[in-house]
Amino acid sequence: MGATLLLKLMRVAILLAGPMALVLMAVLLRLEIPALAAAWLPDTDIRQSVERAAIVAEWVSSGWLLNRAVLIFVWQGLIRQRLKASPPKVLVDLSAILIWTLLGSVMLSTVFGQSLTGLLATSTVTLGVAGFAVRELISDFFAGIALSIERPLVIGDWIEVDGHVGKVVEMTWRAVRLVNTEGITIVVPNGNIAGETFRNFSAPDSWFRDEIRIPLPFSVTIQQGRRVLLSAVSQIAELAAYKKQPKVSIAEYTDRAIVWRLLYWVPDYSRMAPLRFVVHQNIQRNMHFSGIYLPVPVEQVHVLRHAAENDDEPSSLQRMLRSTPLFSELEDEDLAHLLQAARQRDFTVGQNIICQGDEGASLFLLNEGLLSVTVKTPDGGHTEVGQIIAGNAFGEMSLLTGAPRGATVTAMVDSLVTEIHKDAMAQLLAARPHIAEILSRTLAERQMRTDKRMAANGRHAPADETSMAGQFLARIRTFFNLPAPLQS
Repeated sequence: MGATLLLKLMRVAILLAGPMALVLMAVLLRLEIPALAAAWLPDTDIRQSVERAAIVAEWVSSGWLLNRAVLIFVWQGLIRQRLKASPPKVLVDLSAILIWTLLGSVMLSTVFGQSLTGLLATSTVTLGVAGFAVRELISDFFAGIALSIERPLVIGDWIEVDGHVGKVVEMTWRAVRLVNTEGITIVVPNGNIAGETFRNFSAPDSWFRDEIRIPLPFSVTIQQGRRVLLSAVSQIAELAAYKKQPKVSIAEYTDRAIVWRLLYWVPDYSRMAPLRFVVHQNIQRNMHFSGIYLPVPVEQVHVLRHAAENDDEPSSLQRMLRSTPLFSELEDEDLAHLLQAARQRDFTVGQNIICQGDEGASLFLLNEGLLSVTVKTPDGGHTEVGQIIAGNAFGEMSLLTGAPRGATVTAMVDSLVTEIHKDAMAQLLAARPHIAEILSRTLAERQMRTDKRMAANGRHAPADETSMAGQFLARIRTFFNLPAPLQS
């Protein structure tokens, strides 16, 4: 404790050494000036002027020392410790102005013999005229003082005022300087901030809630809307990790749609635009695989329906299967055959769709929602290894080979999935046996990629993809009781 105090005292002594030396020099000069002036300056008027200049130098050096003392002991000492931050520059400068004004007034009275009453009368009239001319600058000045005392905003905050949004980079006597997301500097007078309502996106903390409004058709149910919108936010790890969860609500009904509100929390205003783009991107993707189209005017709806009926537009499930690597080489007729026997199932938050180690003979397609993929750890717990978003398939290994489930898949939000059972695949393979070879090659390619990623952890990756495809083909034929090909 004693050493710390000693260091502080030494620092203060060093900071005050310059001003104290200047005062000492001014005092010594003040004492020696009369003798030197009498010896070197015979003219009485010049000698008095020199002596008066020495006195003024003494006053000025004393004022400098007083300002330094106030700065060190009051602003950088007491005020800084209480605020836990740097003192407002406006208040520091104001205290310096008050000290110099008071010192100048006393010096005029004692050194130059001026009457303070006359000075006050003259200065009052002068200040009145000048104040009327620069009344807006004065208003901004006092508004800056109020902002410095109340501190509704600090350097680094993102605020919105006068229709402009920017980050506070500087606060002066007259204005606050902002820099927006485009790197453009915006100068806002202090009076505008003090006299108008402004929004501070960084207080009480940097997280704030953003809102997206999107019209959805009347055919979209409450459950479906929640799945499509909430999963769009939960897919973003940065947002999903926050303690406050996203919410959806209905804003209004229009003549052709229901306007939904998606409310979610973003970490900082500078991240709002890029995160909003990702959320929109996820919403569009979810709607695509859910078969949801944005409402259009009635006269256009009839045209689109007519075109869809004549052009045999594939369903959202067919598009989903087509985008799955396992079925990408199948014909549309084959995909339609699989979907004829498919069934849709709803899962609520936290409900397991499949469990690791269970026997399985089906494949799942995620229509709406978001799923978590976890595997068991040696200590009996579970660790998340990935997520499944709308449009993706899982469980294909169990569907084609009957292998036990390799992971546990759990609904992170309310989700809708489509299940394709072994029986539908068996009918397809019985009618088109060559499809088994296509599927076995696809499985082999995926397994090779997985093994190569695992090789970094010490697992050896097989080098022969052809032999692996042959192994998968044999397992598929055994699982579906397919006849072996005839030897030529």
